[in-house]
Amino acid sequence: MSRVLEQKVLDLASGLLESQDLAQLQARTESLLAKLFQADHVAFCRMHPDLPTLFDWKASTTGHFLQSYYQWYQNDFVFRWLSQHPNIASSDTEMLRGRKLEETETYRRSRESHLGLRHVLAVLLAPEGQLGSGAVALYTDRDKPFPEESRRLLQRLTPALSGAFVNFARFGALSSHNQLLEELLDQHGTHTIVVDAQRREVFRIGAVRSLLENWFPSRSDRDEGGIPRAWRDRMDALMTGSVPLNLPADSWREKRGLSTLEVCFTRLPSINGRSLWELRLKEVHVVPEKWRQILTPRQFEAAALVVQGLADKEIADKLGITEDTAKDHVQSAYKRLKVSGRAGLIALALRS
Repeated sequence: MSRVLEQKVLDLASGLLESQDLAQLQARTESLLAKLFQADHVAFCRMHPDLPTLFDWKASTTGHFLQSYYQWYQNDFVFRWLSQHPNIASSDTEMLRGRKLEETETYRRSRESHLGLRHVLAVLLAPEGQLGSGAVALYTDRDKPFPEESRRLLQRLTPALSGAFVNFARFGALSSHNQLLEELLDQHGTHTIVVDAQRREVFRIGAVRSLLENWFPSRSDRDEGGIPRAWRDRMDALMTGSVPLNLPADSWREKRGLSTLEVCFTRLPSINGRSLWELRLKEVHVVPEKWRQILTPRQFEAAALVVQGLADKEIADKLGITEDTAKDHVQSAYKRLKVSGRAGLIALALRS
């Protein structure tokens, strides 16, 4: 990527991260997207079943074309294709699958709106859980379609675009620090640290302290603010915008023994001019901790090794016991957990 293009992408990423609603997103990124993709028109759409017309469009030059979209979207070849291929950037050449543009409802509607739309490049943003669904569409009036390089670039930008729409859904109505805190507290079981751009802690929720002390027991493992030093490089890179195509979220993961600590770094919309980041912690165990209440310590260890794919002989070697004893522990674990064998035990662990 050239230095000029890289700067455009950085500017675009900044606009995405700082936008708190769809109108701000349009104001801050529309011209950048038009220049980056050499598009004649850019349209942003937020989708939600509670919206009066299902679709909320923001577009400077195609608004009149899209204002009645809720009446004919099911006949739009773009929507029909993207709804079957969410989070995949696509161009009209693949969407039409050999059909002529002039034969489509979309083309007819655009001509009625006195537009000369010839080609489109778009992506339907459908984050996990459907929180923050939306779309971004780029149009050109020229005969030449969008090049494959543009499609690949839009695909690389999709996580950042998706993250912006998720932020709208989560924080669009928030206007104060207390409301943000309240929103995060509503998410039961969340372990979160919120920091500013200087890595100063704003607040924390949940059993963060015990998690950090368990995983980073030495004070030297953490900086003066209590943030693990192991996260420093990742946080610095994200906060300076040097990895824009992975924004607004990135993660850190470390495995120790039978457990894994996952930390997701997510850029939050600025509040009162202050840039904020959420560090969401999640401790994942190979086997559910509640099994400790059902199994003896040796049965628990044996069950955990079964879930990791070890055979009886390997379990015996790992635990320093005979193979027959290992088999006894494994069979006892099956019986206590009411499963018939290895497959059942692994399935139970995945469900729990």
